[in-house]
Amino acid sequence: MKEGIMHHLPRRPRSNLSPITLRIADACRITGISRSKFYELIKAGEIEVIKVGAITLVPMSGIQALLERGRGRIAERERCSLADAMHPFLANAILTASIAGTSASVRHDLLSKDGGTRSKAEDGIVERMIAALYAPHDETSEAA
Repeated sequence: MKEGIMHHLPRRPRSNLSPITLRIADACRITGISRSKFYELIKAGEIEVIKVGAITLVPMSGIQALLERGRGRIAERERCSLADAMHPFLANAILTASIAGTSASVRHDLLSKDGGTRSKAEDGIVERMIAALYAPHDETSEAA
């Protein structure tokens, strides 16, 4: 450097910027996922990556999406069915009575091999049962 001439490097802004991408090692460290499992998730398309030459970057949004999907799976596993919450005999009796009042198409959906169709039909029956529990009662039918 010549004497009297001072080279100024650009200053880095002093703000609390959060990274928008991480390298694999840092992504593994903050998520607690092993390096081998992380690469499995990348290969399976569960985690998005960006290649910049030889560097692999992981967007923070991809990590956040992975964690959100994981939370959704946990919530789905924790959701119990009516039969799990009640004595099986009582649950069966209630469902049988409810099914008797449903349309043929709903009964057909209950027998479907498609889990989504069957689950939707089951949820509809349960919703109807709950609505019946909270519906205003007709005082004349109670007196009879």
